[in-house]
Amino acid sequence: MAAVEAVLSETGASAGLIAARLDALPMTRTLWVRVILLSLGGFFEFYDLLFTGYIAPGLVRSGILTPTTPGLFGNNGIASFVAAFFAGLFIGTLLFGFAADRLGRRTIFTVSLLWYSAASIVMAFQNDAFGLNLWRFITGLGVGVELVTIDTYIAELVPRAYRGRAFAINQTVQFAAVPVVAFLALQLVPITPFGIDGWRWVVMIGAVGAVLVSCRCRRVKNCRRHAAASPKSGKALICRER
Repeated sequence: MAAVEAVLSETGASAGLIAARLDALPMTRTLWVRVILLSLGGFFEFYDLLFTGYIAPGLVRSGILTPTTPGLFGNNGIASFVAAFFAGLFIGTLLFGFAADRLGRRTIFTVSLLWYSAASIVMAFQNDAFGLNLWRFITGLGVGVELVTIDTYIAELVPRAYRGRAFAINQTVQFAAVPVVAFLALQLVPITPFGIDGWRWVVMIGAVGAVLVSCRCRRVKNCRRHAAASPKSGKALICRER
């Protein structure tokens, strides 16, 4: 593979030729492992995205939020909790979605994963509506960046002929978060294990899981397919190991 890089660099191969060469390479076990690892990151992203409705009864039961939000700009109802997260998603995607192009897919994937995991853990220890919504907004920023990074990462990592299968696996793993978070919420939200509200456990389980995935994802290399099309790039870096 190093020889391929050298040839492509020395001959000044075009971005189109480099992309075609990448697409012609076989799908290896290493690449499938990387797809699974990225999908596990997406699993906890969806977990964080979807637990809102499941922990809402616990937030009301704890006395932090109310079932309804008084007034359009009230901040102590469930609606404000939902709005804070989606505001973070919107801003994170809109303003920081390009960061992976500048800093690399792996860097942004890992940073955004750790970002929303840390924010979720802090949120789990909040006891008032303002703090809860603030940290939910900060969580949304990280999830918003992660949303666009994972799909782009997989599309660049996998040869064209295998992308359909790769995304099928990716979506299956990610949406598996739905029954998992529903089951955990069903078991934990009505109770207070070790004196801690059940909804807090649901949030922390997802955050800790995401941190563990980020540690495993150190094995995933940057795929710099997009570097080939950059006028500042002199060569493409092949995102494979021998």
